[in-house]
Amino acid sequence: MLHAQDWELKRDKGGIKVYVRDQPGTAIKELKFTTTVEASMQTIAAVLTHVEGFDDWVYASLKSRTIKQVSEGEVYYYTLIDFPWPLSNRDLVLHSTVWQDKKTLALHSKTTSCHWMETEKEDVVRIKKAELIWIFTPLDNGKVRVDYTLNSDPGGSIPAWMINLAADQGPLQSMIKFQEMLEREKYKNTRLAFVVNAK
Repeated sequence: MLHAQDWELKRDKGGIKVYVRDQPGTAIKELKFTTTVEASMQTIAAVLTHVEGFDDWVYASLKSRTIKQVSEGEVYYYTLIDFPWPLSNRDLVLHSTVWQDKKTLALHSKTTSCHWMETEKEDVVRIKKAELIWIFTPLDNGKVRVDYTLNSDPGGSIPAWMINLAADQGPLQSMIKFQEMLEREKYKNTRLAFVVNAK
């Protein structure tokens, strides 16, 4: 557990804490975000599993589409990301699994790159390294603790120092937007068979 103790707090904004830590073999830092939300496990799972809704809250997402729906909690999908000029836009092909711990009722999501599933496109840089982990842990007061970890490399010729400088801005905006999605009726009214609400 040596590596688990070296998170460094980078910022604390609006109840969202942002941490960074070094990764072996690269100058690009790993990111972690923590906050608390008020929402049911069903609502959280509904937002996490609605690929076509990602453009509403995932920062700079231009187009998200399902490639293959394996089950309610497992999907392969494609996302096109807007990058500022003069940089080329990025895209990702991802495999996402959402599941619930039946004892703690914590909701887990793990998303990893499967970039080989779709042919790369001209003028778009394929992000080949990406791992996103969400953990939603029910608390005694009816709230839910959110832990989000991001380990990725945008590819291309962007210097690592520049990536690290701005790396938390997108996920921070996504986290804020994610909280807004939890208030939408369409997600509050969705029911997924593999999810149980905490008491």
